[in-house]
Amino acid sequence: MDTKISLIEAGAVQKAGKLFVEAFGNASALLVADGNTMRVAGFDTIRSLEKAGLEVRHLVFDAHPRPYANEHTIRKIRMNLELDDSIAVVLGSGTLNDVTKRASFELKRPYMVVATAPSMDGYTSFGAAINFEGFKQTMACSAPVVVLGDTDILKEAPVMMIGSGFADCMAKFTAGMDWILADLMGLHPIRRDVWEMVQMPLRRVYSQSKEIAQGDGRAIANLFEALAASGFAMQITEDSRPASGAEHLISHVWEMEGLALDGEEPSHGFKVSVGTMAIVLLYEDLLRLDVSECYGQPEQLWSEREADIRSLFDDVRIIEQTLRIARQKFLEGEALMERRRLLAGLLPTLKERIGEQLPPFEELRKALRLVGAPTTPMEIGSDLNGLKRAVRGAQMIRNRYTILDLYYELGLFERALNALEGLV
Repeated sequence: MDTKISLIEAGAVQKAGKLFVEAFGNASALLVADGNTMRVAGFDTIRSLEKAGLEVRHLVFDAHPRPYANEHTIRKIRMNLELDDSIAVVLGSGTLNDVTKRASFELKRPYMVVATAPSMDGYTSFGAAINFEGFKQTMACSAPVVVLGDTDILKEAPVMMIGSGFADCMAKFTAGMDWILADLMGLHPIRRDVWEMVQMPLRRVYSQSKEIAQGDGRAIANLFEALAASGFAMQITEDSRPASGAEHLISHVWEMEGLALDGEEPSHGFKVSVGTMAIVLLYEDLLRLDVSECYGQPEQLWSEREADIRSLFDDVRIIEQTLRIARQKFLEGEALMERRRLLAGLLPTLKERIGEQLPPFEELRKALRLVGAPTTPMEIGSDLNGLKRAVRGAQMIRNRYTILDLYYELGLFERALNALEGLV
């Protein structure tokens, strides 16, 4: 794994300088932050780095509007790193971590992250979610060498950020179910040690939703550790499959479209939260599917598929990239019939595994609401039609087998879209 040092404890920020020297020697540091994260932990981090005898420069983005995860923000960080041989120390989560990770990777430099909120699993992941030339994608880059999580800081994070992290953690239920599906089909075998690395902490966090909602320090530390474990799993496999399924693809579509609520982009975790509930609904609908329905549905022609893609997206760059991906996984004729036979044969086993893997829809929705995460598209600036549009796009934009591909290949995608009405 890329990460060599991971420290999660109360007062950990006071050890930032010591851990930096242990990992990188006496190199200079470039602190990357925004106005919010600087206020929360910036001065303590700088003091610790300087106490260790390190030279520290600062790159602080405005708190509002927040920096955007695209090539322009990456370029700004890279240009600042290129001024000398500094190692980046990024203070914060989400976008700041992703863009710093990618900028450091482009310069073949390691980096360090000081977490300020348990808001997502990207702290320790191998890649970065970047909107590159308008298309949301996971770009290759190394994970941080040092991860520092001060639980005194994490438990004081805004409620919305804790809710966002809880939702990103709960997404591992549906991501795991999609992985089970791909494993049963022989497309992407489950690696048992990685599976347990993600799924065991997930269930502990799920059982502590009440404590997390109450701001219990130990429970929030468990949440951060579960999110970090997901990132470590992605490092080991060099793939986001262990932690990301159809629910994340729905989020990616909304991010490419610039979904906003009152002028602000909802957090990654909040978009994923709604996506997770949508996918749980679809898996529960699958429990009611009869084997006979796996046959005899109309087969879409590629010309019809292409027309759908061109009508769904407006940006030519997104259309062209989506067409390439959709063509790669498009089945027709005998290949499609063989896939339908396979799915029909797997259906009884798949139903058993759904019952073992997924919490009931209402119970998961209750837990998410308790911690402050949204469960309907209206809460993040969308609506039922917007959700259906995002689900359509999610099936097209990535060559990763999920339940959305199952419904599409069985010719039952409209049934899936109709099932989403149970979310609102």
